[in-house]
Amino acid sequence: MLPIVDLHSHYVTSVPDAVENYRRLAASDQVHRVVVCALDLKLPFSSDWPYMSSFNTTNQQLEEMIRQVASPKLVPFCHVDPREADAPRQVEHWVRQRGMRGVKLYPPQGWYPNDPRCIEVCRVIQELGVPVLFHMGRVASHPGLRSEYARPIYLEEIGLACPKLKLIVGHFAAPWYFEAIHIAMSFPEWTFDLTTSGHWNTEAIHYACKVPWDPGIKRIVLGTDGTGADNLNRVRETREMLQPGGFTEEEFDLMFHYNGLRVLGEELPARK
Repeated sequence: MLPIVDLHSHYVTSVPDAVENYRRLAASDQVHRVVVCALDLKLPFSSDWPYMSSFNTTNQQLEEMIRQVASPKLVPFCHVDPREADAPRQVEHWVRQRGMRGVKLYPPQGWYPNDPRCIEVCRVIQELGVPVLFHMGRVASHPGLRSEYARPIYLEEIGLACPKLKLIVGHFAAPWYFEAIHIAMSFPEWTFDLTTSGHWNTEAIHYACKVPWDPGIKRIVLGTDGTGADNLNRVRETREMLQPGGFTEEEFDLMFHYNGLRVLGEELPARK
């Protein structure tokens, strides 16, 4: 298998040795690129649901980690909340002035993707020519988050307003896989991320591959939701989950390597 291109991981500052974990990951010959997202949900700590409370990494903290590790294998994505009045300006600042190569958006915070404020942010992202990764589908439980905001039907307005936007449907919008596939049919720049529950439904992945999208499998990209320490283990788990689905080595190389490079706008190496 070719070295991985992982389009979905997080720098979680509360993880012990997080910087060193990413340093080791970047040094691995199994890795070609790893997208690392900031995600500052500003959630109050919940002792009942502590997992989501840990996602409080700012763009500045991600920028500092990227500087410390200093590896071209790490690709930083900034996080913005479209409800903030200066969100479009934040995107432009972090991409143009600070070197972020994409944007992470998180609707379960309490806003729908078809919110005009989100569409305005996406217009800026499209103009900048970088990808946007939406968390879609179910979200892990926390009193401050709701899955209902992350149904793929609400992405349709973005596709119509921003037809050239490189939009990554995070987690394949599980459990709404087939809704995501049908909404995406009109928007050729959209891809589906296999992160966590995104790879659970092999039938949906095959269905997406067979839709006449020249070819459909170019829509499937690898993501892990890793924290630097566990990305490669999650890649193995994803492959093991998909292996019974009958995917060929060439198809794994497309999903785990070439398709991600295309989304990042990087030159594709010659395929053997």
